[in-house]
Amino acid sequence: MNIPLGFAWPEVLWEKELGKCLAKLPAARRSPEALEQLGALGPEAGKKAADHNLLIGQALGTANEIAIRYRLSNRHLTADEFLREYNTGASKEDFLVYMGARADERYRRGQITQNTHKSHHSTLNKLREFIAYGKRPTRSNLGKKPAPAPGSSPADSVLPFCDLTHKLSHDFDAWLKTACESCQNTRSGRHRNVKAYLELARRDKITFEDPYEYFVNSTVAGQWKALTEAELAKLEEHYNRLDVGSTHRHMLQKFLFSCHCGLRLGDLKQMASVKVVGQQMVLQPHKTYRYDEKDLLLPITKRALRYLTDSQTENECEGFRIYSDQYTNRQLGIIGTNLRIETKLHHHIGRETFATNFIRRGGKVEVLQKLLGHKKLSMTMKYVHVDEAMKQAEIDRLDELDS
Repeated sequence: MNIPLGFAWPEVLWEKELGKCLAKLPAARRSPEALEQLGALGPEAGKKAADHNLLIGQALGTANEIAIRYRLSNRHLTADEFLREYNTGASKEDFLVYMGARADERYRRGQITQNTHKSHHSTLNKLREFIAYGKRPTRSNLGKKPAPAPGSSPADSVLPFCDLTHKLSHDFDAWLKTACESCQNTRSGRHRNVKAYLELARRDKITFEDPYEYFVNSTVAGQWKALTEAELAKLEEHYNRLDVGSTHRHMLQKFLFSCHCGLRLGDLKQMASVKVVGQQMVLQPHKTYRYDEKDLLLPITKRALRYLTDSQTENECEGFRIYSDQYTNRQLGIIGTNLRIETKLHHHIGRETFATNFIRRGGKVEVLQKLLGHKKLSMTMKYVHVDEAMKQAEIDRLDELDS
């Protein structure tokens, strides 16, 4: 098992038996090549060797500490468990370091997608900025009484687990709102990311006060509106007229599939690894903070299946042709403008269109919750947009019942 320590050293100056970097060559190794490598290190060779040996000793100490802890607790230590403990165990004093290390580890293991990994690090950077500009502790005074740190940068910020209090969530939310001008849904996403790593820290047996115990993390209905039935029909007619192999046809295959099944964007990008049997998909959702997430058996409509089949046949691939989110959104906007569709087309619209049409056609909201993969019904309702036609239809239904 190799653990990178972040430095390089000439092999001829490495004492394998002692596990040390040498600053002087033993007589038996003094070849012209070896002397040349030693000279390349310059006059600071002794200091560099001493510093590197300290890093080696620190790494060995950490490794021994992990091994001893598992031995005394009578637990079996696997290679994967050792690496996780090694990469995150040293950060159990500072939540910021812990969150960054855990996010990187989860991405390496394929537990979160690249976009989710970027989102989590974006939240981490905002939290670092808040700590720095909020006059919280820096690495130079970790463990001491919190005091202002003029001139400190966000990279120097620390947030000891012992400093987590119920005020942190409210202060962070207020800072995001005033300093960053973040909307409520953006702030809610930041808080969900932080809470996810606090939960992981609890699983790692780190003790701290829950900063979100008294904080209500709420969202509001998003700005994206679902397509009307007429707009969806117009879009499908346009799709049928497009040339096979065209970029817009590729994009609409994925977008219209989403309009008829409601998958998240991250899951749409992973369709190549999804098993489809008849009208059912077997997939593991990527947007999850849990390790125990099981595969889901998700039924899909015939209309949705048509677009997946078209993509597989025309593109000779298992899923959909993938373009960048930004490019896709620009092209969807062009399509919408050309078709004079009032609803602004965006890759998020598909999921909301599915949810709204499901309710419009008499579907039960509890079933919709399961299809969308939401833990809370309140989250599902934010995807449902009750339009004028839906309200009128319900009033007509009540009139029919009265008559």
